[in-house]
Amino acid sequence: MPMAGQTGDATRDPVVASIERVLKAERDGLEALRKSRDDAEHLLSEARAQAAALARRADRCIARLHTAYLQKVEREIQALARERDAQGAGAGRTYDAAALAAAAHRLAAKLTGGS
Repeated sequence: MPMAGQTGDATRDPVVASIERVLKAERDGLEALRKSRDDAEHLLSEARAQAAALARRADRCIARLHTAYLQKVEREIQALARERDAQGAGAGRTYDAAALAAAAHRLAAKLTGGS
């Protein structure tokens, strides 16, 4: 039974209706915030997984490159050893001092950016 001055839901107090709208907007905002947080956590998780996969791929590429260079260096060493062996035992001990000095100067210039 409505009290004096009240006639039921049709004539609800506008203050109560306003408070209910504010509370609903607050609940909706909290739900949107929760959903946004969940979406952000999902995106962050995916980004971390992609970064880890990229790091693993880079590590594999670096390892292959490192192995290839080690093999190349080993082949060069073997080629130099074969060349030395083909020249004979005493051939490797003779050198031209002037040519060696000139090569050292060219190398130093190249390493220091000189001419």
